[in-house]
Amino acid sequence: MQARKMLFAAILSICASSSKKISIYNEEMIVARCFIGFIIFSRKSLGNTFKMTLDGRIQAIQEESQQFPNPNEVVPPESNEQQRLLRISLRICGHRSRIITNGTLCA
Repeated sequence: MQARKMLFAAILSICASSSKKISIYNEEMIVARCFIGFIIFSRKSLGNTFKMTLDGRIQAIQEESQQFPNPNEVVPPESNEQQRLLRISLRICGHRSRIITNGTLCA
């Protein structure tokens, strides 16, 4: 009921302002009013849908971010040792080295 009163008041104010030559109807004003009306309509009728969509996207981003390690975390020493050994073996093999999933091979 409140929405109908607001719509009726808006229509009356538009009619009154146009009859008194207060409001001029040019292309920019019509587009601006339609855009504002669309925003208000979207917020009232689709507000929950947008909220659910954004909440789902936030959850997906959080799950993705948990899959990657945090750069601020301390790396275990054995991981550093494995990386050091891998670098040494790559230097020994030179530019012709290939890395496979379970170690290194020199070609």
